[in-house]
Amino acid sequence: MSVLSRPAILLASASVAASLLVAPAAAYAADTTTELSATQMKAAVAAVAAATDTAAAQGWTSKMDLSIAVGGMTATGWQTITTDREHGLLAASFAVNGQPESSVFLDEGSGGYESAGDDGRTKAALKMIGRPAVKFVFTADASLTLEDDAPAPLDLVSPSVGAGTKTLHDDGSADFTFADPSVGEVTLHADASSVLTAASTELNEDEATLSTTLDYAYGPQTVTLPSAGETVDAKTLAKGVAYLDMAGLVRNAAVGGAADTRKAAKGGKVKVATLRKLVRREAAETNASTGGVAVVKVKDVTAGVRVSATNPWTKKTVAYTVKASGKKVVVKKV
Repeated sequence: MSVLSRPAILLASASVAASLLVAPAAAYAADTTTELSATQMKAAVAAVAAATDTAAAQGWTSKMDLSIAVGGMTATGWQTITTDREHGLLAASFAVNGQPESSVFLDEGSGGYESAGDDGRTKAALKMIGRPAVKFVFTADASLTLEDDAPAPLDLVSPSVGAGTKTLHDDGSADFTFADPSVGEVTLHADASSVLTAASTELNEDEATLSTTLDYAYGPQTVTLPSAGETVDAKTLAKGVAYLDMAGLVRNAAVGGAADTRKAAKGGKVKVATLRKLVRREAAETNASTGGVAVVKVKDVTAGVRVSATNPWTKKTVAYTVKASGKKVVVKKV
């Protein structure tokens, strides 16, 4: 999502899923099996996609179970997606091998939410800004739409369709099985109306077996977005993370600017105008390194500049002066 990584975070869950899989493919009583060329299979899957999208016009849900088996060891995980197309909302949650659950929400025309995570810097920043209970980060994006930024049901299974088989069952449902280079053997189960109701994948590679099984349901859905109390704006969090390094950023700008000034003087008398220009340039580069958070400020003082930053939450200030003194550049913490 822009910063949100848009469906990147959502599709990241699918890609995590695609890299950790193993549940047996669903078994259905076969009546008639027909070989389909790649062209025929693509046409058949396109028909399933069209019927499925019609069924999902108001909303749909999916549940994926996944696992990977390597050398007698197995890791498992799951992913759920709930899509309310009528109201432009989507919720996705996933977890792998007992790790904490992560979630993503999309709100069409507004933006996206993602789990804040539990890394040390995020926790430290949230504590510093007085929001330790935050669970989600919101990134505004008025251009976000479910059509462009969220998956369709078949997107969770396979990006590539090749030759394979169609197995028609006596209840009118059918299985379409083909190979996909990224996820291995794919089986789509469509009901008598050609709507996708279940799917599975299995990939055997380098003595590892990766597989997924999915189930789908269609109709109006309810998605509840995170509350304001458990959400922080992405820009606020980014600012908080940047201010964790405030002391180092100010020092780097002052010391780096001083070094550039000495170099520019080439052993001669230091020019105050040059010093001010180069320290400001160093401060701008330092701020850019934070992702654009303007932590470091530069103010002209006699014979040079004052380089400083004040934490907007703790109100603590760190400052240095950088001054020209003949052929020297003097840096002093104040």
